[in-house]
Amino acid sequence: MPHILLVEDDTNLSLMLTRQLQRAGYSVRHANSMAAARELVREGTWELALLDRGLPDGDGLDLCRELRASSPHGYILMFTGMSSDENRLEGFEYGADDYVSKDVRLDEVLARIRAGVRIVGLQSRLIETNKRLEELSLTDALTNIGNRRAFDNRFALLFEHARRYERPLSLVLVDVDRFKSINDQRGHSSGDEVLRSVAKRIAAGTRQTDFAARIGGEEFGILLPETPLFEAMQFCEKIRASIAAEPMDGFRVTVSLGVANVPHSLVPTQQELYTAADAALYRAKANGRNRVEMERRRECRKEYASPMQLTVR
Repeated sequence: MPHILLVEDDTNLSLMLTRQLQRAGYSVRHANSMAAARELVREGTWELALLDRGLPDGDGLDLCRELRASSPHGYILMFTGMSSDENRLEGFEYGADDYVSKDVRLDEVLARIRAGVRIVGLQSRLIETNKRLEELSLTDALTNIGNRRAFDNRFALLFEHARRYERPLSLVLVDVDRFKSINDQRGHSSGDEVLRSVAKRIAAGTRQTDFAARIGGEEFGILLPETPLFEAMQFCEKIRASIAAEPMDGFRVTVSLGVANVPHSLVPTQQELYTAADAALYRAKANGRNRVEMERRRECRKEYASPMQLTVR
């Protein structure tokens, strides 16, 4: 049910408008002054505002400007006796969507309100559609967890928070062992199923505050805010064991994991935190796979590929 805010100090006119709007299926809240209208706005939402200009405690245009600033997508209809061309232009400059004289017939006012409600509904659906599209743009289509873009965005935010407030942040890189042989021997459909299964087990092992994403072909990144290195190592071991414990698509799959952490005297940047975790992951692969390795201080400044240019193993 659309919510309408009616701001009108004429008692008879406000009663008539309220009855008509309620009959049309709208929820109406009435205020007879700017102060009363501000209180109603603080107490609840509105989709369309019907405003008079000549109010006891000021010009309704000032309220119009306030409402527009607080609700860019709300619809504001000025309904007033001040109906000169100059008044209309002034109303539009203050943020009104429509400006109607009190001299017009009531059915025209109601028609304009219906048009405003339709516009608000279209805007709401467009905003919701854009939100869903944004979510899809940050989701990996195969595994249904975050994608590389989402990972980069979250990584930047969490690293800055950790740096500014000197809070722990752990980064985990996970790589599926011998993934190429899975694709070669069992086909890409089996490879896809393995990636989906690994993603599900990673997601099942993370907290709501953690963030997991597929950041390369068979590589995943996990961000663990407020997690010291030792706890991150325990988390990694649980993920490694859960993946190795049960077959995926009929055969055993293992992963290698590298973990790094801030605050760290040798990790002053986001890039170097990634480098440290990447070095640990390479070492896990070199030391036999299906294992967890942690950062080594001397590796934290070693040059590896940028996070934007991952090597697919």
